[in-house]
Amino acid sequence: MTDTQVSRQLQQMIKFIEFEAKTKEQEIRTNAEQECEREKATYIEKERNKLEADYQRRVKEAEVKKKITFSQELSESRLQLLEAEDKHIQTLMESVRNKLTESVKNDTYQELLIKLIQEGIKKVEDNEVTIRCLKVELDKVKKAIEIVKKMDSSLKIQVDDKNFLEPTVIGGVSVVSYGDKIVCNNTLEYRMNAALTVALPLIRKTVFPSLKNQTQKN
Repeated sequence: MTDTQVSRQLQQMIKFIEFEAKTKEQEIRTNAEQECEREKATYIEKERNKLEADYQRRVKEAEVKKKITFSQELSESRLQLLEAEDKHIQTLMESVRNKLTESVKNDTYQELLIKLIQEGIKKVEDNEVTIRCLKVELDKVKKAIEIVKKMDSSLKIQVDDKNFLEPTVIGGVSVVSYGDKIVCNNTLEYRMNAALTVALPLIRKTVFPSLKNQTQKN
């Protein structure tokens, strides 16, 4: 083999080695770039997930806060309605009470006392009864008792002139029998409270329907 051939062969080997080196370099560079892209994509995905999770957390917190605020506003609104309802009912009761207080001053009150005594006697189902009344109405009640006794001679009625009804009671009588074992409270105060107890649900439903509707919706 001549020197020229040897030189040519060496040049070919050098070129082959350089080609292999460049190819390997390119392969390493390509792999490095791909690995970098993968890591970059992984990082971006990770950060995107973090941002999404943070966003969802903020949305959920905002929704919870909104619900809490709504609940507080609703509770406050209901409280205001309840206060308005209570005020209206108290005004109504006071109005009824005032009218009843005025009614005992009328001439027709004497007739009402007679009916209240008769009704009380029927409820206790006894012909021997004791009547309790307001001290200021003692004379009126005695007069009413005499009329009732004339209407039914079988009745034995006495008035309790020692134990009177509370002065705050509007009027009417309490009929007692069987040694205080049976008592019929037939005062106007009691009848008013009983009537209002029955009427209050209807009053609430009629005057404050919005409160009931809110309760049903929530």
